[in-house]
Amino acid sequence: MRLEDVFSQLPSLYHKKFRDLKLQEDISGFTINKGNTGQFLQQLLDMPNNSNLTDFIDGELKTNKSHPNGMPRETMFITQISKDFDSLFYEESESNRLLDKISNLLYLPVVKPTGSSPEDWYFLPAHHIDSEQYSTLKEIYYQDFISIKQQILEHLDCPEDGFIHTSSGKYIQIRSKDSKRKDGTYNPIYSEVLGREVSNKNHAFYFKTDFMKDIQNGVIPSRIID
Repeated sequence: MRLEDVFSQLPSLYHKKFRDLKLQEDISGFTINKGNTGQFLQQLLDMPNNSNLTDFIDGELKTNKSHPNGMPRETMFITQISKDFDSLFYEESESNRLLDKISNLLYLPVVKPTGSSPEDWYFLPAHHIDSEQYSTLKEIYYQDFISIKQQILEHLDCPEDGFIHTSSGKYIQIRSKDSKRKDGTYNPIYSEVLGREVSNKNHAFYFKTDFMKDIQNGVIPSRIID
């Protein structure tokens, strides 16, 4: 399925409470919680839930908690790094898992009123952001990664702990993201290149809130799907 294949379905999902969407699309048995809003949207769009790098053949689907005016209330998760640590930070390439994943985005803000049930949440109009059509944004993505890579390599050389730490560019950052195992421990990242652990927890790339703000304010060109 290509990203544009779902454009015609999106407007019918906007501003409707999730409980109504479940009935509208006949998926009333789907239980919505904080962590599966994206899966809920995939169900609504009849998209496969798989382990491919991107949700579509040519792009990625993202949702993000927002205010009713579309402004973000939190950062946006992009992807975990544990399995790709060495290829990301020790291989020289102008393309990688991160850059490929964010090259072509379909982004839907999700309003989650404070204290509300997931059944009362709702989507706002989607934005299509294609960095292949906006070379300035593509270059920002690349320079953000280069900056983060340099920061990470400096952390690894630090004699204090030799672990990676939160590192940021203009729109992208990397920070810890992990859940405890049943035994109470986390999931450290191991580098084959260094032959040691480089963190005591898994980490992930995120878009900073500045990214979504600049989309909403028109600083980053996007196509609103309405």
